Amino acid sequence: LKDGKVYRVDGGKETLLEDAEPERAATDKGLFSWVLVDPDFEGMEGSEGGICFFLGEDEKPAGFLPIKEDAGACMLEFSPSGEKLLISHGVEAKQDLGLYLVDAAKKSFVRKKSFSSMGPSVWVDAHRFIFVAVDEGKGLRSGTEDTWWTSPSLYDSVEDQVIVIKEASSTKNYVIAASDFEEGALTLIEFSVKDEKDWADADKVEEKELTVPLPAAG
Repeated sequence: LKDGKVYRVDGGKETLLEDAEPERAATDKGLFSWVLVDPDFEGMEGSEGGICFFLGEDEKPAGFLPIKEDAGACMLEFSPSGEKLLISHGVEAKQDLGLYLVDAAKKSFVRKKSFSSMGPSVWVDAHRFIFVAVDEGKGLRSGTEDTWWTSPSLYDSVEDQVIVIKEASSTKNYVIAASDFEEGALTLIEFSVKDEKDWADADKVEEKELTVPLPAAG
């Protein structure tokens, strides 16, 4: 990464990858930048799949995290402190969400927790984040081929605790629509049916917005 542009270096030769762009996040530890390296991308053929990290305005290399498959299908969210990182990975409706501890000085990214999730995750503060948890134990929603039971949840890394904000049931399912951390509230979408067998008929599924309080810290 040089001057905000991505280059591939092979045998001392630099080749500009015009279609590759870094992503960035400002944290208390400094500006993190990263590039998704996917061998399936044009110009990256033969590379090891993973994520290249850089730190600071001068874009110093800050480590490489290998990702075996579909490295281009990763979403990253650094905590405000820059000491933790969420990586959501997967090309299907259900993703693998990993919580990593970051040591920029040692170029280290250590995976500490794993979750099954759907959609983006968002940091509430330096230690807590919200995500839509997939309940794999319940399997797929009745009468569907690729729709999971999902429950908006909060993870507290200090307490090492998952708090379910709204739990899915046989006739109700939930996703996060919006968040307002200043007001301490979340907006959810509730999907509901009168009978469990009705999930297979989209016309019988009702939707409505709910506003719920964000769980307090501790």
